[in-house]
Amino acid sequence: MKHEKKKTIAPTAHRGGRVENIGPKKQLITWHQGRGGRNIRLKVNGTRESAEKILNKLREEFYAKVHKIRIDHDTTITDLADLVLDDYVSNNYKDLRGAKQHRKFWTELEPSRRADTIDADQLMAWSKEWRGGGLSPARVNRRMSFLLRGFQIACEREILPAKPRWTALKEAPPRSGTRSWEEFVAVRSALPAHAKIPVTIEFWLGTRAGETHALEWPQVRFHHRNETVEIRLKAIDTKTGEQRVAILGGDLYRVLADWHTFTRSAYPHAKTVCHYKGQPLRSIKTAWQTACVRVGLGVFLNPDGQEVGHRHYRGALIHDFRRTAVSNMEDAGISRKVAMSISGHRTDSIFRRYHIVKKSDLEKAGRLLLAHHEQEHGVASAPAPAPEKVFTKCSPIPQTPTNHPGSVRIRRTRKKR
Repeated sequence: MKHEKKKTIAPTAHRGGRVENIGPKKQLITWHQGRGGRNIRLKVNGTRESAEKILNKLREEFYAKVHKIRIDHDTTITDLADLVLDDYVSNNYKDLRGAKQHRKFWTELEPSRRADTIDADQLMAWSKEWRGGGLSPARVNRRMSFLLRGFQIACEREILPAKPRWTALKEAPPRSGTRSWEEFVAVRSALPAHAKIPVTIEFWLGTRAGETHALEWPQVRFHHRNETVEIRLKAIDTKTGEQRVAILGGDLYRVLADWHTFTRSAYPHAKTVCHYKGQPLRSIKTAWQTACVRVGLGVFLNPDGQEVGHRHYRGALIHDFRRTAVSNMEDAGISRKVAMSISGHRTDSIFRRYHIVKKSDLEKAGRLLLAHHEQEHGVASAPAPAPEKVFTKCSPIPQTPTNHPGSVRIRRTRKKR
């Protein structure tokens, strides 16, 4: 008999794959798919159960590939983020800066994570982790919507078969409240010269910060004879993509005219209206927060922070002036169509949300209602009846001449004629 050699099978560590805990809510999936397969080492943020689900999905895909029915999708989170950013650039969307920030976040979180291993459980695990870290529901929804937009684009291009399901978290109601003229003057006086210009424009016209900072001098026309200024916003700079025009005098005219004279003499090559030493102004957030704290319209929760951004500011916002401008135009009797063309609101619902109803408006409505009642019926409204005294069993009965012990109550009757 010939001696038959026994076939030796090379040991394969973790043939079925394994899940290993590498930190708080962090798991490591390790699996060698065999000869010709890929070595998988995948980090997952979440519980062990969610990592086990991902591993089971990888097994199913591996065996489907053996039977030649598996379609390999190697799209990663980085690929999804790039798809969204390209979509922003191609369609010339306004918030490109925000899109770049979201892309940076996702590519730093898990850049090589395969998109088809992300399901609803993984999204919920991320959401709970971020909420536990103090992130607001609105910020969580914005992050998720950016990633899901990448899934949507990938599905439309048939790169991925489907996108995970996500239910948006309930957000806090939108901010309300306006700023008075006295508050505006106080904050503006505490601001540096370059920051007073965008604040003044936004108080009077209700423009958005991006629209204000993109304003250039050729878009501003002064009518010195009438002491008015005409401001034209380009369609490419507005959020709605529509050109807007506003003409106003008074405080806005005086501030912009003085700033224009100063700019022509000191920085003649400055193109933008809002500038700092001739360079385009991007943000006045630091100057605004410092001024509000100085005049008592805001506080720093951590005043010892090295930078203003680390001091956790709470208080008035520049965007409050947008609601202020809308309310002022409504109170001044400007037609809603004209007011919306100045502020840049496209729908009545959003415009009404920005119009804050004040207590004085309610009192005025009450006076108008009473005046209408008197005009219709010809009489003044009846006075409110006096409140009746209600006596309980525990309350003593007041002693009056009619119910005092020993008193006699006389009932008078009228004689019939």
